[in-house]
Amino acid sequence: MNEFDILYFAPGLPSHGEKARAAFADGALFVNGRRVEVALSDIGVTLGGFNHDQLFLFWHQEEGRYAISPTDANAQSQLIDTAPAPLSGLLQVARKDASSKQRRSRVGLGVLGLVLLLPLLAIGVLMWKSHDIAGWAAGYISLEHEQQLGALAFEQATAGMKLREGGVDAAAIREIGARLTKGSKYAYRWYVAEDPAVNAFAVPGGYVVVNTGLIQAADSAEEVAGVLAHEVQHIERRHTLKNIVHSLGLRAALSLALGDIGSGMLGDVATRLSELKFGRELESESDRLGLLALKQAGIAPQGMVSFFDKLRKQESAAPPALLSTHPASEERMQALQAMIAELGNWSSQPLPYDWNVVKAAGK
Repeated sequence: MNEFDILYFAPGLPSHGEKARAAFADGALFVNGRRVEVALSDIGVTLGGFNHDQLFLFWHQEEGRYAISPTDANAQSQLIDTAPAPLSGLLQVARKDASSKQRRSRVGLGVLGLVLLLPLLAIGVLMWKSHDIAGWAAGYISLEHEQQLGALAFEQATAGMKLREGGVDAAAIREIGARLTKGSKYAYRWYVAEDPAVNAFAVPGGYVVVNTGLIQAADSAEEVAGVLAHEVQHIERRHTLKNIVHSLGLRAALSLALGDIGSGMLGDVATRLSELKFGRELESESDRLGLLALKQAGIAPQGMVSFFDKLRKQESAAPPALLSTHPASEERMQALQAMIAELGNWSSQPLPYDWNVVKAAGK
C-alpha cells in the first residue's frame, strides 16, 4: 500500500484538519489504515488554497462531510498517480484546472500589483521630473500674468526695504542693465537697496534689485555687469518663475495661468522668493547666456569671473548672501573660463564709469 501524507477533515476534528496518511488499495480509499466506507464514484474533487494549488477529495457520510488533502507536491503526485478510475480522470482534470487558475491568479496579482504601483510610480515620476513639469506649466503663464505677478510679488518681497531708483550708482546700474537687456520682451526696472549684504536678486516680470553692499564690493563696472548679466538671465529664461511654480505646486501654476492671483498666494510667493536656490543646471545656463549677453553688449567677460571668484574666496567663513543662492565653486569658475575660451575674443570697450567715484557717491 503506497501511503502519502494528508490533512484529514472530519466531523469532530479541528477545522484546520489533522495530519494523517492515506492510500488506495483494492479499489478503495484508506485513511490511517482504515477503509473509508464510500464508493469511489461518490468521492468528489475540488480545488482550494490561496493559489488554487490544493487538491481536496471530499465525500459525505451519515456524520457529515469528510475530506482529505495532500500536504505537499510530492503527496499530491502520489495521490494522482495511485488513484483508480474514476478518481484518476477527475484528478487529472483538476490538476489542469489548477494550473489554469494559477496562471490567471498570477496575471491577476500582476495587474493588481501594477494598479497599486502606478500611483507610486506616478509620484516618483512627478518627483523626478518635477522641475521639467514646473517648466512646462510655467510656459502656459502669459507674459501679462507674469508681469502682474511680478509687480505684486515685488511689492511683497521688498516690503520694509529702503529702495531707490535715483543716484549715481542707480543710474549706472540702469544704464548697464539697459545694454544687457536690449530687445528684451520685459520692461525692466532697476533698483538699489540700501543694504550692506553682498546680494542682488530678480523678480519675475523684469524687476532687479542690487544691494549697496554688492556695489561697494565690486572693483569695476565690469564686475557689476557680470552679476547683472547673470541675474537677468534668470528672468529671461523664467528660472525664478519656474522655481516658484515648482515650490508652490501645479495647482498654483493653474491659478497663475488663469490670472487668479490672490493675496494668499502672494504671501507664499514672497516667502518662496526669499528661499529660492538655483540648481547647478540653471546657474550654468545663466552663466552661459549671461556671457552671450555681455558679448552682444560689447562688455568684457572677465568681470563676471573675477567677481564670482572674489565671492568664492570669501565663502570659507560665512558666505555672502549672494553665494547662498548663486554658489561660486571652483568648478564653476573653471566652467566660466572654458565658456569664455569657447566663445573666443570679442570686441569690447571699458565701461565709462570710474567705479570708485560711483561707490563714493552711493555711500
